[in-house]
Amino acid sequence: MTTTATISAPESDTRLASASHKAAFDLKGQRYDYTGATAILLTSVGADYHEGEKLGATIDLINRSGFGRVTVAVADTLQRHNLDLPPAQAYSLSRRRGDQWIARNQPLLDLIESDVDILRWDEALSDARYPRLLKRIRLAYDTDAGYRTAIDATIDRFIDRRGGDEAIDDPARARHGCLTYLLEECPIIQPLWAAAGYDHVIYPQHISAAMQATRDRFVPDQRVTWLPLRFKKRRSAK
Repeated sequence: MTTTATISAPESDTRLASASHKAAFDLKGQRYDYTGATAILLTSVGADYHEGEKLGATIDLINRSGFGRVTVAVADTLQRHNLDLPPAQAYSLSRRRGDQWIARNQPLLDLIESDVDILRWDEALSDARYPRLLKRIRLAYDTDAGYRTAIDATIDRFIDRRGGDEAIDDPARARHGCLTYLLEECPIIQPLWAAAGYDHVIYPQHISAAMQATRDRFVPDQRVTWLPLRFKKRRSAK
């Protein structure tokens, strides 16, 4: 059920984390009451919208919305699947980049007014429920044609953003990396975090075909609602 959210913090709040940008949930008119709700702030280490003014604008939006608890999920070692390195080096580099992201952005994270904690990707992987959920996701990919199509369509979009197969030295390897990335990511973000009781996932981009198909098949209630973002510059910053 959706209701109108109450936003109380004034535009002139002196504790704004971003002086130049403002964020809003890009829900095409749909609204929720976030008061006291639990949310995951999902961060992609290395993405520009999870740095600086845009990250600050996201934190301002979180504070205006009145969430009761926010978990900052640092998807660091997930990125190892997209690094053209031997596995051990890819893991080490992605983990180190996660350490650096937290250290660099801790002053902004400290401005979150809700109860807040940080979840590293390795912690999610070590959850006792994860192996069973991963098995179900892999089985669906192997046996459910619709689910496989959604996963493959998401891989195609990623490859297209990189210029297509012709722009990639080893397209087959890149596609395999995308597949292992998605099969690891989807069971955590949807069924695992739903089972953990989270109400929403905050992320700048709209939900992917793979994530939506996972939600449709493996999340029976309305938990882990996807909250995409849009950003605009404040008038005073133009």
